[in-house]
Amino acid sequence: MERAGSILMPAIKRLGIEEDVRLQRIKNDWDTIFNEPLSLHMSPSRLLEGELLLNTDSPIWMQQLNFCRKEILGKLAAYGVREIRLRVGKVFRQRNEDPDTGRQVPRSVSNEDALFIDGLVAAVSDEELKTAIRNAAENFLSVRIKK
Repeated sequence: MERAGSILMPAIKRLGIEEDVRLQRIKNDWDTIFNEPLSLHMSPSRLLEGELLLNTDSPIWMQQLNFCRKEILGKLAAYGVREIRLRVGKVFRQRNEDPDTGRQVPRSVSNEDALFIDGLVAAVSDEELKTAIRNAAENFLSVRIKK
């Protein structure tokens, strides 16, 4: 028996879609390649001649990711990435969905999210309003992003 990859790779190369296939593999593996918060603030956009274009969601994250360039490249080398380029743009995040039903699966609110919510409601004196805001924020954050 031959591995499917050994049969498919020559056909993929002939069709000129090798980098498209590698980009899709990177997108599929994104949350396992990078942990939060990195995986939440950057996403792969395009792969061309070994250079991966990464979108970041803010100039601050773009600057921070520049400091991590070597580590990012090290993790992406297995996918044939030799260089990365960063730009501010739309960051796509995978939603946490049940593979059988396609419905969103709630995630627990992280410690970072809990601190954010605490800061959000800190100045609210009305307890009923504070509870409503806290519940709305927890509900939003629990289905927002995978993990």
